[in-house]
Amino acid sequence: MSSPVTTIACLGPEGSFSHLLTEKRFPEASVQLMGNIGEVFDFLRTQPSALGIVPIENSSGGFIIDTVDRLVDERCGLSILEELTLDVKLALLGQAGAEVQTIHSHAMPFFHCDEWLKAHYPDAKRIVEPSTAKAAEKAAALSSAAAIGPRQNAQRHGLTLLHFPIAGDIPNITQFYLLGHSENAASTENNRTALVVELPDRPGSLCRFLTPLSDAAINLKRLESRPIRGQPNKYRFYIEIAGSPAEPHFKTALDQTRADGAQIHSLGSYPAGRWFES
Repeated sequence: MSSPVTTIACLGPEGSFSHLLTEKRFPEASVQLMGNIGEVFDFLRTQPSALGIVPIENSSGGFIIDTVDRLVDERCGLSILEELTLDVKLALLGQAGAEVQTIHSHAMPFFHCDEWLKAHYPDAKRIVEPSTAKAAEKAAALSSAAAIGPRQNAQRHGLTLLHFPIAGDIPNITQFYLLGHSENAASTENNRTALVVELPDRPGSLCRFLTPLSDAAINLKRLESRPIRGQPNKYRFYIEIAGSPAEPHFKTALDQTRADGAQIHSLGSYPAGRWFES
């Protein structure tokens, strides 16, 4: 983004990975912390000049379904402006010298750290919290508790860095979308495109949609089906593709799918590959 940004909405609370990434990407912006992903979308609908950052996928836990569901909803009204990648390094935070009886974290870090926890803290009870920031708050309040999350939360909550990184030999990547209204899009170096697709209810519809893309050597990056609100047994596909409709072969392939009955709504073409470390 080349123009100044005043407000960025992201998933809170302070110290969450979403908050950490937002500060790294927009160090001068005012940050609006939200209670859940849906609140980020709702805030942006009422604030045309604001931007938002939401997670889309974790390399250990998969798609963030709350984000996908809001993107495929016909009421979304937002565009994807960038894809951002955070190389997540997890830390065990606690109080020095205390016996760890409970470990608090979000579900995703527990999934990534499962084998490490079994080997190092087999008897500790795992307690799932809404965020890693909330987990750090619990570790700060309870002498026998520890938290898994970003190492920056140690200083923020007065905790000791007990171990870092946890399961550092296993890649733990979370990818995020920068969202906004289409008029806020500034980049012309767009190498990804996100589509919401509805297909005719007939055998082979998905195959018939994908065939022109394959024939045009277009690389499919993400594919997820989600139920259509209020229409039982009907689905939309969320699809991310390498490339941009500005490329002739890309446009031709999509035109072929439309001629075959596909209904396509674009969520934007945008740059991907900007990388940050936690």
